Amino acid sequence: MKRVLLAIGILFVLAVGLGPWAYRTLFAPGEPLALPAFDYRTTDSWAALPAEVPAPVWKDGWAVDVILIAPDAGLAPRSEAELASQTTRAGAQAKRMAESLAAVGPVYAPLFRRDSEQTDLSTAFQQYVDTHNRGRAFVIATDHTLTAEAFAGLKADDTLRERFGGFLRLTRDIGSDDPFPAIDGAASLKDYCPDQYSELSDCQPIVRIGRQDGMMIVAQDSPVGGDNLSGLTSWLEANVAKTAEPLGSLEEVEIIDIRRPGDTDENRATDKD
Repeated sequence: MKRVLLAIGILFVLAVGLGPWAYRTLFAPGEPLALPAFDYRTTDSWAALPAEVPAPVWKDGWAVDVILIAPDAGLAPRSEAELASQTTRAGAQAKRMAESLAAVGPVYAPLFRRDSEQTDLSTAFQQYVDTHNRGRAFVIATDHTLTAEAFAGLKADDTLRERFGGFLRLTRDIGSDDPFPAIDGAASLKDYCPDQYSELSDCQPIVRIGRQDGMMIVAQDSPVGGDNLSGLTSWLEANVAKTAEPLGSLEEVEIIDIRRPGDTDENRATDKD
């Protein structure tokens, strides 16, 4: 009996002494890690990229890319272990969505810091335009409303807007309310969408998604984007000039002084004298 009481006493002391530490370690959320900015020139800053580089518009004609703001791609870890877990989850989720959206085109899904979403998405989009796009058409798929500044580069560039196919609003059937606007402030969509979309709804069709094996996938039988997206490349072929292949890098050529026989520096110096 004394041994039992002694054991109980020891456990009580340990509970009092180690209880606060255990709570902080196991249950308290803690502060999110201060993640460095992503470098979207590197592949590990993307949750999904095409397995092969798609052909540019000047080679194989019009085709469509998908810029995916994927579920679980926004990171807010509180430990290194949680960062690794969130990154792995984001990659797996983006690849499943890429399979669902393959009928539209190859998928580019950036990772981003949840507390710096606007900055990161703007930087990722500019890197896509500078490096990956190569004159192709594209759409932006998102499961939540984006800030107006995240894709301000699209609004500012008419050559991008004319080959932009609109926003795909990834919306769950179960538990969803009225569809969210793709960009914060519905009227501002007119600044992003090309002229062929006369109605705001045309520029942001709904894509129904659902859960399968713990991952989100497209869960509708109808084509993604409807008639607007299925006819995009035909409309572009009839109305938009393709981007020309860029010239190669320029090489500096030294200009050589051409002289007649006997026209040397010494003779020129003598003539001057």
